[in-house]
This record gives sequence, structure tokens and C-alpha cells, in this order.
Amino acid sequence: MHSIRLLMKPALTVLGLIVFLGCSVNRDADLPPTISVSGVVTYQGKPVPDASIMFYPTEGRKPATGKADASGKFELSTFGKNDGVLAGEHKVTVNAYQTTSEGVSMKSAIPVKYTNPSSTPLVVNVSESENEIELKLVD
Repeated sequence: MHSIRLLMKPALTVLGLIVFLGCSVNRDADLPPTISVSGVVTYQGKPVPDASIMFYPTEGRKPATGKADASGKFELSTFGKNDGVLAGEHKVTVNAYQTTSEGVSMKSAIPVKYTNPSSTPLVVNVSESENEIELKLVD
């Protein structure tokens, strides 16, 4: 009787994992495909650290987001971590703030035109062959 109890806990754990994975596979099958996208963001030729990047599909579908590291490199996510971007044309926004000795200020570290989808000049067409993006910000 004791040996049956010892086997029940691992068996139930495995069964739970199978059910969980089965449900997540079905959920993912309903999502549109994404394309892995990574890149770098620079302003005046220098990396923009800790920038928040958003890709807004011009067809009004779900946007993708990313966060630049200290060297301005980023990867984008739409439905899950670093899963990529929906194919097609996107307006791109970038938000970055100046840092001071007291911490991060609310003053933009880049021109404000890049921070809003209605004013950004950045437009990117994402495809399997165009998935390495260089965002060059200028005044």
C-alpha cells in the first residue's frame, strides 16, 4: 500500500504536466504566426540604453514590444517572451529617458517625435528576410 502512494504523486505530477502542455499547445495554435525580430537602436550614432521599443502594425493588430539593453540591442515580443512580430508594415516608437546622478528623469533622451505612433517617422516592413532591424534616430 505504501509503494502505491509513492508512485501516485509522480504519476499525478506527470499527468498534470501533460494536461498543462496540451492546453498551452492548443492556445498557441490559435495565435497568428510571428517572425523573430531583433536589432539595435541608436541616436546620433550612439546606442540608446534601456529604450522601450514598440512596433504597431499599420493594420491595427497586436503591437510588439521590446527593451534595449545597455548597448541598444533588443528583441521583440508579441504574445510571449522574444516570440517576434506579426509580418507586415509597422510604425515604430522609441521611448528613452535621461539618467542623472539621482536616477532616471522624466526628460526624453531622444527627440519626442519618436515617442508617438502618430508622429514617428520610423516605419518598418517585417518579413522573414527583413528581421534584423537597425533603428537610427536623428534630430
